[in-house]
Amino acid sequence: MNIVIEQANSYVLPISILKAHLRIDHDHEDGYLKTIINMATDILEKNIERPILKKKFKYTDYTNEISPTRKVILPIRQVIKVYSVKRINEKTKEDIEYRVDSCNDKTIIITNGYKDPIEVIYTAGITDKQFEVSCDLQFAVLQIAKNIYECSDEDVLESKYVKHIIHSHRPLTLH
Repeated sequence: MNIVIEQANSYVLPISILKAHLRIDHDHEDGYLKTIINMATDILEKNIERPILKKKFKYTDYTNEISPTRKVILPIRQVIKVYSVKRINEKTKEDIEYRVDSCNDKTIIITNGYKDPIEVIYTAGITDKQFEVSCDLQFAVLQIAKNIYECSDEDVLESKYVKHIIHSHRPLTLH
């Protein structure tokens, strides 16, 4: 299970840009527009398989296979830092030794072969500053947000531009 435990207080793009894009000149929908920016960002992040703005996650792996080593593959790409790895038994959480490896743009935590659940606290994301978000990612969020706002029947990901942006930001996976 992967849970966001901390995230930036900013949005991928300022609300003023979305309002200009939608030609909105009043403030009474600002809360709704912020929700739409969050929804559009979530849709894009799921499709590029990584957060845009840095987030802190708690991932718990419940694999109960017994082997000399245990490999925990973190579900989010673009891992910046691993803060802690803990073994969770019935009464306590204890820090354990681990090493970090990667394969095909996935981060792997390698520990001894514990049967108990393992909890990993880590951060991931492309950047932690709104002004560093690339123009193409901002444009994709704008297009998705526009489709959501207009209740368009068009699939929010069907725009050829958005498809291209998603494809260019997805990690290359070798089989």
